[in-house]
Amino acid sequence: MSNLESSKKAFVIGARETVRGFNLIGVPGQEVFTPEETLEKLEEALQKNYSLIILSASAIIGIEDTLEHIRLENATPIIVLSDINVKINPRELETKFRKFMGY
Repeated sequence: MSNLESSKKAFVIGARETVRGFNLIGVPGQEVFTPEETLEKLEEALQKNYSLIILSASAIIGIEDTLEHIRLENATPIIVLSDINVKINPRELETKFRKFMGY
C-alpha cells in the first residue's frame, strides 16, 4: 500500500501525537485544539468522501452528542482512538491500519 493509496482512504483528526503517528504511515490529518475546530475538520473530511475518519479521544471532548448524530447521518465510518499516554510504534500502527482497511 503506497502512501497515496492510504491517503485516499483515511483521514485523522485530533491530538498532535495521533496525527503525527498516522502521518508516519502516509495517512493525512489535521491537529485540532477546540471542539469547534474538530467539527469543522470533520465536516470537511466528510465532504471529501474518505473511507475512514479517525478521531483522537481528546478531540471529541465536548462534542460527544454532536458526534453521535453525525455518525448516525453518515455512512463513512468514524472511529475514536484513545490518545492518552500513547507511545506510537509506526510499524505496529501501519500493520493495524492495513488490517483494518483490508490490505
